[in-house]
Amino acid sequence: MFHVVCLAASFVAVTTVSAKEATKGPQLAFPPPLEKASTISAEELLTSAQKLLPKGAFLGPLLDARYTVIKHEWLEKKFVPFYRGAVETLKDVAQGGGEEGADCDDFCIFLRQMAGLAGIVGHTAGPAAAQVVVFQAKEFSGVGRTRERHAVGLFLTERGWFVLEPQNATELVALDHYANKRGIQYITFH
Repeated sequence: MFHVVCLAASFVAVTTVSAKEATKGPQLAFPPPLEKASTISAEELLTSAQKLLPKGAFLGPLLDARYTVIKHEWLEKKFVPFYRGAVETLKDVAQGGGEEGADCDDFCIFLRQMAGLAGIVGHTAGPAAAQVVVFQAKEFSGVGRTRERHAVGLFLTERGWFVLEPQNATELVALDHYANKRGIQYITFH
């Protein structure tokens, strides 16, 4: 509940502007309503996510009793294009972000929150969507080989697990084809 209140408050803070300000600056819209393929229990999601973890990696807690398995077509054709536009708006507002700001973890939190908001708008259980910390040993989706930790988005659809680079949303790839799959260090659904 705390996350929902924080998400709603942050969204209201970002989108609430006076009529005078509305003509001056960018605004964010609500994401398209989440379309579900099915529902999965927390225990089933935990078991599925644990199979993704290499030795020594961690999985964050699941706080809800059930989650929405995302309809792949919605993710690919509605949410990703929406999110790509939202990222460009956020980049314009962030203007580089300053030290340690507007980087991969910030964009990954934004991605997860927008997916969560899509669930609220769609009147579904929270999406089976996570933030993943990986060791970026290989280039992916326009982000070069950094040889350091990097955050990406992870989504469970009826077609399986998919990864999305949160800083540009240019590639949605099956986890099995994700270049840094073996570098997963941590997965958190909240």
